[in-house]
Amino acid sequence: YYITNNLSCKMAGTLRTALKLTALSVLVVICLQLHISINKPWYRYKLMRLQIMTVLQTLLSYGSYYLYRSYKISSLWKKFIVPIILLTHFSFVAQYMFVSDNPSPITIIPFLAMSCHVFLFIGTLCGDIGTFIFIPFTMKISITYQKFKLNFVPICAIILTVWSYVNTVLPPQHSTVHVPISGLDPKFNKMHIMHLSDIHVGPTTGKVFVDWLVNEVNTYNPDMVFITGDLVDSSVKNLKNAVWNLKNLKSKYGTFYVTGNHEYYTNDVDNWLNYLRDQLGLTTLHNQHHLVKEGNATLCVTGIDDPQAEKMSYTDHSPDPVAAAAGCPDDTPIIMLAHQPKAAKLTIKLLPRVDLVLSGHTHGGQFFPIHIPVYLVNPYFSGLYQVTPDTHVYVSRGLRFYGAPTRLFSYPEFTSVYLHSKPQE
Repeated sequence: YYITNNLSCKMAGTLRTALKLTALSVLVVICLQLHISINKPWYRYKLMRLQIMTVLQTLLSYGSYYLYRSYKISSLWKKFIVPIILLTHFSFVAQYMFVSDNPSPITIIPFLAMSCHVFLFIGTLCGDIGTFIFIPFTMKISITYQKFKLNFVPICAIILTVWSYVNTVLPPQHSTVHVPISGLDPKFNKMHIMHLSDIHVGPTTGKVFVDWLVNEVNTYNPDMVFITGDLVDSSVKNLKNAVWNLKNLKSKYGTFYVTGNHEYYTNDVDNWLNYLRDQLGLTTLHNQHHLVKEGNATLCVTGIDDPQAEKMSYTDHSPDPVAAAAGCPDDTPIIMLAHQPKAAKLTIKLLPRVDLVLSGHTHGGQFFPIHIPVYLVNPYFSGLYQVTPDTHVYVSRGLRFYGAPTRLFSYPEFTSVYLHSKPQE
């Protein structure tokens, strides 16, 4: 009775607090939404950032209150939980205020705390569910289980935090895929494309990693390099030095880039497109195409903007596969760069003749159990898909991470994509 009553009180208290926080958050979001329609990009961006921060902090507060209620009875773990909670909430401040060429402890430590916060929440929730399973048994078993849970869950959370962080520090995996392309000229047979996605240069990834990546890619001597979005998480002013070495990527036909959803979160997407094109020499595909030629052989490389642009009120950045491919000769194979798998699906619907779509965005789920919702909401999750006899989609797991420096059962990758002439039937 004591165990069930204590657990019920904790759940009820958490629910009451959650409802209060939700009501406050909804009120703030509604008030901010009334101003977002104002046609001043800088002002609109500040309001949207505040809106997002309110929602995220509210969601985190649910978990924080639940964890505090769960571990306040233990003097040992209470001293551990409270700093984790405070650092986790500070991480969103660090994300915006302490961005520089390379990450510092003031950004890494709060995001590590966020990793631990997530694992603690999942483990504690599962443990409480287990409590109800043991309740029908004897009191002795229930009390023993409670003591076991109180110590076992935090220890597991610490181990998983360290393990998943180490996975982000180790060099990304190099993957290789082979894609048959109908109508590919023999001159382009075995063309080598290096596909990079989700580098997320910002508070937890900086110049050191970019420099390593450029040197690593150059050792493979690719014919082309594709960067399919989520390159940066802050403004040009903050990160221009961090990404400078991208100009030294070496390939036969150049480096091509499209935006991801995070470029729009920076409120600096147009400056990024200009900087990458004019200063670093990248070919930016803003609903555009580029004809790659070798003698009389032609390959059409196209790229579309990210769907997030529409939600962020960038009216001139809506993804348009048809416009991007306008001008590609009828008998020329088309490769489309589209950051989100949903954009890949849109491309195939509006442009059925596309041969290959390269995407990222999902991070392969980044860490378990986030894999499950990410898998459910995206039409393509990770790896190579044959959508039609002549159309393939490849979704990269990405090179880095967003938010918590965590990779668990979804390892970072950069991919060599080889194009092969498909035999005519």
